Amino acid sequence: MPELPEVETLRRDLEARVIGRTITSCYVAPDTPQLVQLVSPAEFCRQLCGRRIDGFRRRGKYLIVDLDDGRTWVIHRRMSGNVLYRRPSDPLDDYVRAVFGLDDGYELRWTDLRKFGTMWLVEDATIVMETLGPEPLDAAFTPTVLSERARKRTAPIKSVILDQTVLAGMGNLYTDEALHYAKIHPLRPANKLTKRDYERLHAGILEALRMGIDGRGSTLGTTLRDHVNLDGAPGRNQETVKAYGREGEPCLNNCGGIMRRIKVGGRSSVFCSKCQPAPRTRRRGVKPRKPSVADGATKTRKPRLLAKPAV
Repeated sequence: MPELPEVETLRRDLEARVIGRTITSCYVAPDTPQLVQLVSPAEFCRQLCGRRIDGFRRRGKYLIVDLDDGRTWVIHRRMSGNVLYRRPSDPLDDYVRAVFGLDDGYELRWTDLRKFGTMWLVEDATIVMETLGPEPLDAAFTPTVLSERARKRTAPIKSVILDQTVLAGMGNLYTDEALHYAKIHPLRPANKLTKRDYERLHAGILEALRMGIDGRGSTLGTTLRDHVNLDGAPGRNQETVKAYGREGEPCLNNCGGIMRRIKVGGRSSVFCSKCQPAPRTRRRGVKPRKPSVADGATKTRKPRLLAKPAV
């Protein structure tokens, strides 16, 4: 699934090419029943045609298109949705599910192998994404905010960061990268992290997202293999990842560790066996062992009775 950097890259590309363009035609394939939400595809196209595109925004993994009548066209790419900027005469792309003609002679093609992508045309975009947590790239997102939203959770920190109500836009790849930067094991319970841990994790999240945006997104693995940018080119961030997809390879921190893969909440997690030490656990029903002499404990003896007490 495209994550925050992939959606942000698309937003920036669209902003450079499509602002001010008017939508002149709209086609939605009949074999994509869930693409258009709330209204029928025919009604969606009727309302969208003739609208001018005034701006592009992003909220988490959602792309928001501001229209000239005050409404917003909201797009979620889900697993494999892409937006391509093409001439009508260009060769047909694979898995085209919708086409939006523009008044400059170009068109936006929506391609989606798995057909999970969704679109809305609404008066207020917040009704689609009202449960989302804070934006990681906003100045208001601080280590304190991250700690306050996560520290009461007993779940593994990997699962907590993936929860979109805790933090918007993070997915499997960039969470693995952030935890690796922060040297935090993905199974560590969120409520066991220290203030310093959250400071490192906050920095790791920002660094992972910055790398992803600088590399124009990632195209690799099982979750982001379908991602391409507006011009159809793959992302480049896969050339610089330090954790995701590197199972069995040496850690790039030169610590001597090997990258391992485990499942956390049903999701694959790749981490360094040395940089990201596993949390200490205690087996259920096993009481802590009493200190022995070998541990440095002082051995005590019961006093000996020199004579039997008188009866």
